[in-house]
Amino acid sequence: MKQLLSIFIFFLLIVSCDPCDDCDTVSYEPTISLVFINQDSINSLDDSLMVFSFNDSALAVHVNALDTLRARLEEVQIGLDTGNTSLQAEKDEILILIPERQTDSSYYATLNQDADSLTAVFNTTKSTINSGLLQVDQIEILGTTFVNTYEDIDSATIWSIPLSYDGEFNTYEVVIAGIARTIEFSYDNTQEVDEERNVIIRAENIQVVSSTFDSFDNCEENCVDGEASFTFYF
Repeated sequence: MKQLLSIFIFFLLIVSCDPCDDCDTVSYEPTISLVFINQDSINSLDDSLMVFSFNDSALAVHVNALDTLRARLEEVQIGLDTGNTSLQAEKDEILILIPERQTDSSYYATLNQDADSLTAVFNTTKSTINSGLLQVDQIEILGTTFVNTYEDIDSATIWSIPLSYDGEFNTYEVVIAGIARTIEFSYDNTQEVDEERNVIIRAENIQVVSSTFDSFDNCEENCVDGEASFTFYF
């Protein structure tokens, strides 16, 4: 009798541990994070920074050359004062070169005016753009009625979108500064049971299938909903 009672209790324990017997399915969509970077603006800033750098280098070269000419002129003049008349030709040449170098130095100094302050501003702007901070106008899930506009929302660095828990959609249209671009994802839906015995729909192996952005960084690791992040460049 005791043996039968033990078997019955063991059977009850097995039934009570069945994760699907009294589980509730949670069917909200899993999500992923998107980052958008304006690479064209970064390239434009880099071009300007390269010009500032070139002008700064050119100014330094001409200023150094001018200092060298002036120092040599003093040496030549000392030689002439001590009777070395053979240095007169070199003095005449230096007197021609000095005004030329002065003109060149003044030219690059004018071009480089405010370069230090502008360089600081441009580098700060680059850092902001590289962070992904910008305003998205709208995100639409194509083939569905889901359209989210962000007219009253400040700029953000990360934009979250839902993935379909039943595979009904996988293509999105993102509108930034009035220009629409599309993204198509692939992913596998799975189920898991949480601590409260709810069946959660998850997405894993998330990858970008196609995109009309200029380029993008696909997921390399942790390609599951809630952890996967993708960066798109335009």
